[in-house]
Amino acid sequence: MAGQDVIVSGSADFKRLCEGNTLPKKEGWTVVTKNVAIPGVSPEIWCGIAHIRKTDRNYIATLAYGPVRCDRMYQLSDGLVIHNKGSKYSAICLVDGKWKQTLKGFTCEAIPFGHADGAKARMLARDKEGFYSWIDEGGKHLAGTPDHYDNTILYSNNDDVAAVKTGGKWGVMSPDAKIVVPIQYDTLFLTAPLRNWGGKWAGENWFYVNDRGRWGVRGDKGTEALSPVYGGISYWPTAPDSWCYRMPGGKWGMKESSGRQILPEEYDGLSPYNFSASVSGGKRLPFGIIAGRGKGRALLNHKGNELLPYMEDADKFDMLVMFYPRESFSVFTWNRYKLWTKGEFESTAEFEARKRDASRTAGYVASLLPAAEKAFTAAIIGNNAKLILSRYDADSECFLFSVDKILQDTYSIKVPRADAPLFKEEFDSFAADALGTAKYFIHNDMLALRSIVFTTPEGKSFSFDNPEAEGYSTPVLKDLDLIQK
Repeated sequence: MAGQDVIVSGSADFKRLCEGNTLPKKEGWTVVTKNVAIPGVSPEIWCGIAHIRKTDRNYIATLAYGPVRCDRMYQLSDGLVIHNKGSKYSAICLVDGKWKQTLKGFTCEAIPFGHADGAKARMLARDKEGFYSWIDEGGKHLAGTPDHYDNTILYSNNDDVAAVKTGGKWGVMSPDAKIVVPIQYDTLFLTAPLRNWGGKWAGENWFYVNDRGRWGVRGDKGTEALSPVYGGISYWPTAPDSWCYRMPGGKWGMKESSGRQILPEEYDGLSPYNFSASVSGGKRLPFGIIAGRGKGRALLNHKGNELLPYMEDADKFDMLVMFYPRESFSVFTWNRYKLWTKGEFESTAEFEARKRDASRTAGYVASLLPAAEKAFTAAIIGNNAKLILSRYDADSECFLFSVDKILQDTYSIKVPRADAPLFKEEFDSFAADALGTAKYFIHNDMLALRSIVFTTPEGKSFSFDNPEAEGYSTPVLKDLDLIQK
């Protein structure tokens, strides 16, 4: 408790400790406890229920029930609080805005899970034999529920569900003793305690379920996201509402909880890729999936769209993936122009209309792309770009060369064998001037060389025109799922 550091010797002092104290809590009901030091007596726990309300300056606690001398007091739900002294448990329920004791001195090992509606409590109690059963506010077995469960898996109070086992099968119960996942599975466990997609509440608790060696996904709202027919299943919190699964034959695919297919069942492997902001230099980073097929790999987003195309060169692929956000035109544009916010030269009315109309948004984005391409080119090339001349192929009469700031491509330029020795010898003397003639375009979401002219001191010119640029006019944006890192 914030506010005072005192020795509490009785209920009046405990009440004063709660009344008027500032608490770092949300508004509503909360359990307050205090270790009580009484001279000559071993420390005891005094507990109560406080009501937290917000004032202009802080939060104020008013004692609503207590104090109670007990071993522990804990809140099972918004309207149900349990406290125990040894193996004797008591329940306090919220009835018409007031807390009333409904269960007194019920003997059991533990009551770890429960729910209350008015003065009607439903609690999952464990007996001395280790079995669990549902009891009501009077301590009697709750009608309509099994006499006992062989085992339970209790999740945090925020999850509001408990896995239960009876007759060798697992299912899921809600705090009000309702079956929310049928008790019919050989194995069952919660997918993740956070239960979120990219930081947002998923809407229900999802469970991996196993039936005769095959895996599926069930929700506690009655949803079956995936039938139990798969060899393995996983999900990634940053891929909203998406499930990655392995077929019994070994191929991987991906579906949404609705059943919509995201990735076909044709991949040899699927795994998430977490970009490093320090390496990539990005602010908002995309979500990436490494998809393996045969000897090649591709970088996809969670919708199955390619961010980087398939390639078999493992070293090149690993480098491009590592630096993708930094080298990506789409990531640059989304981060620089903040297309989810009002533009600098956009009125509020235009921005609101754009948010409501997909065609307006498309037009607005298209209007930014030419300027974005120029800004992106300047950002990548900078003031210290260099041309690197590589080996000469005498059979094709071509030199390989590259721009050190462009990671993805090595280019080939035609130089006759008679000119090749002098071209190589004098390359450093005319490379810088050649860069002044260079033109660029966006290819595979990264900067690429469109054309360049090399002119030797003797006045001979050699031109390169990238065949990939044929038909290119304006850049396009990739469909990204940008997440905040």
